[in-house]
Amino acid sequence: MSTDGENIYVAYGPGVVAIEAESQDLLWSYRPENASLFLYAPPSVENGTAVLGDFGAAQGLFSPQTVVSIYGVDVSGRAAQSLWTRNDLASDRIIAGPLQIDGVAYVATADNLLLALDAETGDELWRFEAGFSIWAQPTYYEGTLFISSLDRSVYAIDASDGSEKWAVELSGAMSAQPLVNAAENLIYAASYDRSVHALDIDSGEEAWQVEATDWIWSAPALADGVLYFGDSSGNVFAVNAASGDVLWESGVHAMNTVAGATQNPPLEIKGAIQASPVVQDGVVYFASLGNEESEEGLLVAMDIATGNELWQTTTPAPLFSDPIIIGDMIVVALQSEAGILQGYELDGGRLSWSYQPPES
Repeated sequence: MSTDGENIYVAYGPGVVAIEAESQDLLWSYRPENASLFLYAPPSVENGTAVLGDFGAAQGLFSPQTVVSIYGVDVSGRAAQSLWTRNDLASDRIIAGPLQIDGVAYVATADNLLLALDAETGDELWRFEAGFSIWAQPTYYEGTLFISSLDRSVYAIDASDGSEKWAVELSGAMSAQPLVNAAENLIYAASYDRSVHALDIDSGEEAWQVEATDWIWSAPALADGVLYFGDSSGNVFAVNAASGDVLWESGVHAMNTVAGATQNPPLEIKGAIQASPVVQDGVVYFASLGNEESEEGLLVAMDIATGNELWQTTTPAPLFSDPIIIGDMIVVALQSEAGILQGYELDGGRLSWSYQPPES
């Protein structure tokens, strides 16, 4: 799921849908011709062009090779129109959402590549190869792309030509997008080594690291000089973004409602977190995998000053994707018969709407 602040774009099964957030009206939908495809990566939509990549599909019974495609789609009107398709660039899945900057689409692949493509034509401008898969969207800052890889390295890449500026190897693989803090000249890398690492933007030199209790799958959120993040054991942290000092630690280990029934006392859960939190107006929101047995997710709002829970709501499926805030709603993506999107009120967490794409 991705957003431009007004509309929501969702990679859903074999296609992508775009809806207007306030009304939940369908704006457009796009499906590649191959109905056996699966799209996972959040779509990138800029200036009327969508760039997306798929999970790959077998060519056929007599050809075991998997074909992975990257698509450019004109979405400036009510109907999505294909601009270009490239199936000759990647040989493994597109997991990270593409990034569009100034007419260039940067696409990370599971076969170790970062590709720079002309967003209008699909022409390859340059490529960079890491040591292993890239599952995280690159981050752009002042002409530099920062990428994290499952090869345990963070790279700074010149966005104009793909040349390497610096690379730093950490002690764990990374699937989280790097996060830039320009005020402190730091970039943050969350790792499977159970730590968030603060690196100097110019050199990659480590300034500090702070440890969690388990793998960290997703990027922290930064607000007013504080980093917020969660780990795979459901523990959540607030740390000083300049020093790494822990300000508070909490968790999402209790579920008040399971399968529609109130739990008294609340049900103890692991509450694994694989999504990045979001912060607004003194509240940090965490999306959790919730309860494995009932296969329900958990959305929790916490006070940013204390980590105290303000409210929680049970969702009809686990939450893997980053939530987004639009207006007075927090929207989550999920795989459920109730809908692929659900909007909850920021004030209290009441379910406001669900969206299920029309059958085609």
